Amino acid sequence: MQLTRARRMVALGLAVTGSAGVMALGAGRASADDRADVTTTWYQEQRQGGQGGLTVVHPQADVSVDMGENATLGVGYSADVVTGATAAIYQIDGISTATPFDDVRHEAKLSLGFDGSRSRLGFFGGAGLERDYTSIIAGGSGSVDLPGKNTNLALSYTHNFDRVCDRENADVATPLANQALEGGDPCTKTFVLVEDTPGMTTWRSLGIDTLQATLTQNLSPTAVLQSSLFGQVLRGFQSNPYRRVNVGQIAQEHVPDIRGRAALMVRINRFLPGIGGAVHASLRGYTDTWDVDALSVEMGYSQYVGESLLLHARGRFHYQEAAAFYKDAFFYETEGPAGEYFTGDRELGRIGNALAGLRMSYLKKAEDGVQVWGVFDGLQLDLKGEVMVLHEFPTGNIDENPLGIETQFLTSGQLLDAVIVQLGLLLSY
Repeated sequence: MQLTRARRMVALGLAVTGSAGVMALGAGRASADDRADVTTTWYQEQRQGGQGGLTVVHPQADVSVDMGENATLGVGYSADVVTGATAAIYQIDGISTATPFDDVRHEAKLSLGFDGSRSRLGFFGGAGLERDYTSIIAGGSGSVDLPGKNTNLALSYTHNFDRVCDRENADVATPLANQALEGGDPCTKTFVLVEDTPGMTTWRSLGIDTLQATLTQNLSPTAVLQSSLFGQVLRGFQSNPYRRVNVGQIAQEHVPDIRGRAALMVRINRFLPGIGGAVHASLRGYTDTWDVDALSVEMGYSQYVGESLLLHARGRFHYQEAAAFYKDAFFYETEGPAGEYFTGDRELGRIGNALAGLRMSYLKKAEDGVQVWGVFDGLQLDLKGEVMVLHEFPTGNIDENPLGIETQFLTSGQLLDAVIVQLGLLLSY
């Protein structure tokens, strides 16, 4: 669960807070070729107080092969290797008690897709495993090109059967008496099959239903518009079992068991044939039942340099309001929780971030019967680098808080808060 929360923290920077991508595992073929795609992503975030930061290394490999004329089989594997430090207790000056942690998550996936002349249908599944979290994922997707092939409609659905290891708090009277899980507590399992340890730990369920609908429309020979509507419902244990909050007394974080999410995104790509470039723009709005509202704006530009080198630059700004029950640590300590719930999760706070990045892609295709490297029909090599600035805004009446906002995660005064580097290789054969 420490790793899962760290991965979500990374997602805060790489995507939009509160979003959850629909698992797309090759439901349809992008081409008639077999494909192998290997990437490695490195994420480094600075932390306040010299606590060593947060480091995530994410290797991933996906392979798809043709199974006859109209079917594609895909398999994939990914991992997250996380090291870092987090505040032991969300409280005033909590960073002084930061606790180091490390963990590894493994995930495997399998897909089967079918292609028609104007439609695609796919089914996929997967399983994820870490020390204190297991996940089984199943879903399907479909898309169809309307007559003329200028309009495409796509729909996908995913269900997660997740289990979270937690401290057994069966005898406590209120959430304020809950004790947090310790790193040494046993979380017994055999792969995704879990087993409670009476008197110490218990596994709690979390079900996640995700639905996404997408419309892609060719506006002209050089412009494409895409809009997507995302919806998600989470039911079950959603607190971080390790996180403790000072609400006048030290207690395990407590958040609602049900959360509904919705997001609407619109993006447009415009090709500029005169210079061999393209302009990209997107706008995304997000809301959920915990009162987290967010807006993201992104602009990008792609440019061919010669026949094989493609450069892509992008910039993005994201801002969100805090959850209804989120408070700065000062107000939790002096006022207590906001009703029943309390959290120290910055992803539920009032935050903003700005990202800028550059990607270079080398593309090569077989020509005149001569294969790339003597083997492949096509090759794409990508190198991407991005930098990010994150900012936490105060929550509550800052005039009543003499110590100011509790920025437990970021180092004040530094130029950059996070760096992302990605190297990828895509081969078709």
